[in-house]
Amino acid sequence: MLRGLLPTTTRATRCLPAYRVLARGFAAGAAPPVTLALHNGESAQFSHVWLRDHCPCPACVHPSHRQKMHSTGAIPLDVRPERVEIVHNTADSSSEVLEVVWSKDLATRAGQHTSRYPLSMLRQAPNATHWRRNDWLEEPLFWRADQVDFKQLWVDYNGVAQSTPGNGATDGLRRALHLLARYGLCFLRNVPTELTKVETVASHFGPVRETFYGRSWDVRSVPQAKNIAYTDVDLDLHMDLLYFESPPGLQLLHCLANSVTGGSSVFADSYRAALELRQRSPEDFEVLRSVPVTFHYKNDGHHMKFRRPTIIAADDDATFSAPGTIGHLAQNSPLMVNYAPPFQGALEVADVQTQRAFYRAFVHFESILMDPAMRIEYTLQEGECVIFANRRVLHGRRAFDASSGHRHLRGTYVDLDAFQDRHRVAFA
Repeated sequence: MLRGLLPTTTRATRCLPAYRVLARGFAAGAAPPVTLALHNGESAQFSHVWLRDHCPCPACVHPSHRQKMHSTGAIPLDVRPERVEIVHNTADSSSEVLEVVWSKDLATRAGQHTSRYPLSMLRQAPNATHWRRNDWLEEPLFWRADQVDFKQLWVDYNGVAQSTPGNGATDGLRRALHLLARYGLCFLRNVPTELTKVETVASHFGPVRETFYGRSWDVRSVPQAKNIAYTDVDLDLHMDLLYFESPPGLQLLHCLANSVTGGSSVFADSYRAALELRQRSPEDFEVLRSVPVTFHYKNDGHHMKFRRPTIIAADDDATFSAPGTIGHLAQNSPLMVNYAPPFQGALEVADVQTQRAFYRAFVHFESILMDPAMRIEYTLQEGECVIFANRRVLHGRRAFDASSGHRHLRGTYVDLDAFQDRHRVAFA
C-alpha cells in the first residue's frame, strides 16, 4: 500500500509552539515526512511529494491567473528536502513561512528548488477530514418542519437587490446565501411583480441556467399541459430535471398572482429523510443507495433520460450524526438525494429480488416524506419568491381550483457551481 501521499494529523505528545518543525531528519532512503506542530496541540505531517507539488511560488503557480504551471506527474518521486526551517515572510514581516530547499526541481527542470509555504496554508490542510468539511459551504442542518422557525427563513428583497458586482454582497444577500447553504430554503418578500423579474433575482445568486423551458418559465394551469406543473392537480414532493446529466442547483419561484383556492407550496428536507431512513433501516438505505432509478422526459419534441440511485452518500459510518433537535453531518461528507416520482421511467433492474427490495425500501423512504412533521407548507402571495436547493429540498404543490381565481408563478434555475461561487466570495 502506498503511504504518505496525503497529509495526516496526529496528536502531539507535548505542548509545542505553533508551527514548530518537529521532524526534519532526512537520511537517505528514510524519507520521513515533514512534521509541524499546530497551534491546537496537534501535529501535521506532509509527504515530500505532496509539499513539492503544492509549492505556491510564481514558478509553480502563476501570479496572475493563479493556475498551476506543472503537472503532478512532473514531481520526482525521490524528491527530498535539503533544508527545512520557518523564516519570516519577505512579503510580510509580521508572518512566517515554512521554507524548504529541495534536492531537485521538477522532472522537466534541472537544479534545486526553493519553496515557501505560508503557515496559514498548511494550517488549512492538515488532513483529509478538513478537506471533506470543505465539500460543504456551511454545515447543513437536517431539518424537520416542526424544528424550524419559519419566520427566520425570510429576507427582504430590497436588501438583496442593493448587491452589485461593484459593491459586493450586502447583508441581505449574505443572509440569503447563508439560509440556502444551511437549510436549502429561503423566502424573499417585496419582489416587484414584473414578468421576468425572477431572472434579475436569480442573477444575485449566479447566472440564469437556461434549459429547453427557456431562461424563465410560467407556472400556471393551461390546457393540454406538457408538464404536470402546468396543471391544477396535486403535485407531490419532487426535484426538477433529474433526467438531465447535471440538474440545476437552485430553483426560484416568483409569485406574480395568486387568488385561487388551494395551491399551497410544500417543501421537505431530503437530507433529513435520508438520515431517518438510515437510522430506521440501514438495509433499506443501502438498497436505495445501490439501485439506479431511471428519470425521463419524453414530450414536446424532447426525449431526456438519466439513471441515478435515490441516495448517494459516503461509505463510512460517520457520515451521519444522531438527529438531536436538528440533525447534521458528522464530517460533512457529500450527500445527495434523487427523488422525482412524476418523472420516473421503468425500473431497469432484471433481478426480481432486487426489484422487491427496491420497492420495499422506496415505500419506507416515502413514508418518512409523507410525515406532516417533515413538511413546510405555505401559500405564496403576490410579490414573494421562494428559492430552494433543487438537489436537496423537495418541493410540491397542493391541488387548486383554477376556476376560483388566478395563480401565476414564474420560475428559473441557477447552477450549483455558480451559487457556491457567490457564497465563497461573499463570505471570503
